[in-house]
Amino acid sequence: MKKKILWLTVSFLMVISLVLASCGTAEETGGTVTQEGTGQTVSVGAEEEEEAVEQEEEVVSVSSDKPQYGGTITLSTNRDYWGLLDLGHGLPNLLSHNHLWDGDWAKGSAGGYGTNECLWDDMTNIYDLKAGQLAESWRFEVNNETKEVTTIFQISQGIHYAQVDSEAGRLVNGRELTADDVVWNLNQLNNNPDAMNYKFFPQIHGIMAEKTGDWEVSITHPLAEHLGNIMRLVDNGLIIPPELYETYGVDALTDWNYSIGTGPYIITDSVPSNMTTLVRNTNYWMKDPVGLGQGNQLPYIEKVKVAIIADRSTQQAALRTGNIDEMGALTLEEKDMMIRHCPEMKWAARGGGNIQVAYMRVDQPPFDNINVRRAMMMAINLDEINEGLYAGLGTYPDWPYYYTPAYADLYLGLDDPDCTDTVKELFTYNPDKAKQLLTDAGYPNGFSVVLTITQDTDTIDYYSIIKDYLIKVGIDMEFRILADVGAMMGVAQQRDYEMVVPGVSPPATYPEQFQYTGGSYINGSILNDPYVDEMADKARLAALTDQHAAMKITKELQPYLQDLALCLQTPRYPTYNLWWPWVKNYSGEVMIGYFLSPWVPYVWIDQDMKESMGH
Repeated sequence: MKKKILWLTVSFLMVISLVLASCGTAEETGGTVTQEGTGQTVSVGAEEEEEAVEQEEEVVSVSSDKPQYGGTITLSTNRDYWGLLDLGHGLPNLLSHNHLWDGDWAKGSAGGYGTNECLWDDMTNIYDLKAGQLAESWRFEVNNETKEVTTIFQISQGIHYAQVDSEAGRLVNGRELTADDVVWNLNQLNNNPDAMNYKFFPQIHGIMAEKTGDWEVSITHPLAEHLGNIMRLVDNGLIIPPELYETYGVDALTDWNYSIGTGPYIITDSVPSNMTTLVRNTNYWMKDPVGLGQGNQLPYIEKVKVAIIADRSTQQAALRTGNIDEMGALTLEEKDMMIRHCPEMKWAARGGGNIQVAYMRVDQPPFDNINVRRAMMMAINLDEINEGLYAGLGTYPDWPYYYTPAYADLYLGLDDPDCTDTVKELFTYNPDKAKQLLTDAGYPNGFSVVLTITQDTDTIDYYSIIKDYLIKVGIDMEFRILADVGAMMGVAQQRDYEMVVPGVSPPATYPEQFQYTGGSYINGSILNDPYVDEMADKARLAALTDQHAAMKITKELQPYLQDLALCLQTPRYPTYNLWWPWVKNYSGEVMIGYFLSPWVPYVWIDQDMKESMGH
């Protein structure tokens, strides 16, 4: 066990070792970075040697700098994303298009001028933290007889599509967004067979949005599915002019040459697997909501470059040399290494990571016996794993919700006064008790089980550790390894597994609660419990008017739900965002709302500082 943990820890350090050279030394010359393992060269800009200065502590302070327009910011992502009918979008699409609503920048730090109601450190889907974008307002109307909810949007007036000098741009001609556009887009997400929403959530088939006023759009869903469906439509759905699809077909959704939106930037060039370039949309509709730039037209930065860098160590090298300006999701070891060699760099603990939980099917042997499931949990030493892999900083439980400040009202920690002894026992290493529970369940000699996972290296390595723990109590776990997430979704939807790691529904999906109710593949344990369903419906109804009240209802459910031991839980560890100090008005935000909504429109580049630092 210790050997495996040591090997995993060393594997993290091996990656970091590739960026050990002194900060700012241009190992990648001529404005390029070569990706490890691919030989591919990505042009990201020139770099020069920098002089290290004393490291500053992580402090979110009030910015005394007035915003300035111009400059370039270079960011990175690990692959191209172009499908506008996908669940989740790449940064270029998110910068060139808008949602109906999004997170409210002013509810975070906002350069020290915000309300600090959240850190925007994770996916956050809370209605009182949202601000209208293409919808200026919305309301929910409940029909208690039919148990349906109608969402009614008032669409913002005076918002125009970007004026782009291209064939597609001339077709749209910078016209005003309409309610008809919104209706068409929502119905594509629900009813176009190419849409991921249509493919993975058949319950939405046939649900149609309607224009119910000159600037009003309405859509009705069953109560139990309403908030989840609206989340995927509104927090995920990006709005395009329908005439693009009518003229160019699916290319309008997958080819950047036909990309026309209402967003802060316009895509001007994209080289596959290399670089996408965007320029400021001078006719963007949004104003800076708070701070010294309040009332200024957004965005501030003139040009955005999105480098496609598949290799993580290459991304870190690009950050270290100033070829990219910000990077998120670094581990503790990676952050410490970067700060040691680039002490002037800013950092903040934001978000987190975890290996996804493994569900046990409760509808068939051996996992229909709760003693078996509890034995599996007690056979694993989470404390030892946490110390060995995550320096003891990991937290659990991480299912059905991991801890994040915006969702603190629904989280049941092991030190919470409401946490029962039987729940705490599940997270306490006790192999002798595990063996006794297996004997009580009729498995004195243990059993064999197959865990279905994808070929993600970290996941396989982690569950190899779990396998070693389980064999000590007589449980032989073998792996069935699938090629990718698509194959996993197919297997999970068909229920073709004994145990499975299909993905965890994060707090931001609350209060859909699909990870323990309903027939979705996200309910990996296939739980069908009347009490759980009753409490889930109660929370969904409360969430229509008060999500924090709904969270407290869900917290009441947690001791019962945890006691069912439906999955093998994993520690969630902190991750870190790092950025260069010339990126102003930024405090390490990960996303402003849900589905990776970008922070870029609200920040600016101190071009004099960047030049003085040799970049």
